[in-house]
Amino acid sequence: MKKYQLNEDIVFTAKKGVFALWNLKNGEQYQIYDQKYLDRIYELTTLSGYRSATDNIDEELIDAGILELTTFDKASESPRQQWGWDDIAKIFHLGTKHNFPCDLSNDSENPEAAHVDFCESIAANIPPIHTERTGTVTSLPKPCLIELESSLLSTLKNRKTSRHFKCLDTDVKIVSDLLFTTFGKFHGDTHEEALAARGIKTIGYRRSSPSAGCLQATEAYLIALNVQGLEKGVYHYRPQDHALSLIKNDIVELSKTLCHQTFATDASFLIVMTSRFDKLWWKYPHSRAYRSALMEVGHLSQTFNLSATAYKLNTWISGYFIDDMLNKLLEVDGTNEHSLFVIASGPGYSDPISPNMQKLI
Repeated sequence: MKKYQLNEDIVFTAKKGVFALWNLKNGEQYQIYDQKYLDRIYELTTLSGYRSATDNIDEELIDAGILELTTFDKASESPRQQWGWDDIAKIFHLGTKHNFPCDLSNDSENPEAAHVDFCESIAANIPPIHTERTGTVTSLPKPCLIELESSLLSTLKNRKTSRHFKCLDTDVKIVSDLLFTTFGKFHGDTHEEALAARGIKTIGYRRSSPSAGCLQATEAYLIALNVQGLEKGVYHYRPQDHALSLIKNDIVELSKTLCHQTFATDASFLIVMTSRFDKLWWKYPHSRAYRSALMEVGHLSQTFNLSATAYKLNTWISGYFIDDMLNKLLEVDGTNEHSLFVIASGPGYSDPISPNMQKLI
């Protein structure tokens, strides 16, 4: 007799009057229109061990992948098959997988035709590419990138994570260079102009790091603590005109926001990277695009680290913070735009151990 087990990778959602079930293994979702299915799933959940299909409801659950045929004993399952994080991480892992079959179009057709059709279908709803935050706008000094002429090899060797900053100033000219190098329109309008000459309309612009769809969904917010030539405060970087929009001068509970990583408050400045999810939703409606958002901030982080190292500044990066507090500090809504990563930089010692941690060793 065939034995079945309940699929442990299913989640339930209740939204707009619809009670639904998602099978995370294959990406399929089902609307539950009769309580008998919930009752049966609950009954199966409370049973121990494997069971055989007993009625038509079970057959439907098998067809939907909620009950799975098993050929092994759960007790002997290999440790490598056990998930090491919590269920939320597993939902993210499975929910962002690409489960759809590859294109089965005729070999004589251009396989990229479907992509062109899709781009044409969304062209009428292009979201704003440049974020315009209200507040006093301060123009930044024109970038001068002579320091970046140092060799890549020496910069790679010198890059280190530091948790011991000197609480000294960094000139706004250097901050300007780093913002431009990492988040600015590093290539100007050459990308758009080159494609326009070929009759192709493009969305977005090029930075020095790769970006999903060239959308540049990552926004940069400068928290100026000790920047010579710039008032203390929270600013939004405007790559379109290489300027800063003042969000606020008060920087409240920064250490608490950073989960009491107090050494970061001794840096000259911090940069918070957010992602404008609304840009990604427009072109990439599948949840897999969340991975692209995370990879993009990773690319930008390394670009910043190498650039700051060339200026002989120390750097530290972290994804450990209280999301809602950081979003509030930046005045972003946490839905269309959300904080993802933090960078700190400034003069310091080449020491991965913070002063407070050193006292405890």
